[in-house]
Amino acid sequence: MKKLILVLVLVGMLATSVFADAFNIVNSTNSTFFYVYVSDSRLSNWGDDLLGNQVLSPRETLRVTTPIPIGSTTWDIRIIDDDGDTYTVYNRRIRDGESINVTYDDLD
Repeated sequence: MKKLILVLVLVGMLATSVFADAFNIVNSTNSTFFYVYVSDSRLSNWGDDLLGNQVLSPRETLRVTTPIPIGSTTWDIRIIDDDGDTYTVYNRRIRDGESINVTYDDLD
């Protein structure tokens, strides 16, 4: 019985990771993005940089997987480019699989 429960838990964890909601951030500028932060709009901090040691060059796409169902909240996106300029999108309702094009219109 314990083995069956363990198997069901593992299958549930695998299904959650395989079917996680995600969206894309597209760099639609001529600048290179050095930092990308995505946060549930209800939270007061940005969390970790999603790029780590990578950069997001012009016309490249970053796939973002969310830890909660994507439609259950609104999202804030903050990006810092190679010149230190920030781009911010607040309270965005995002659909699973949607692409968010970050442009110079999003400059702070």
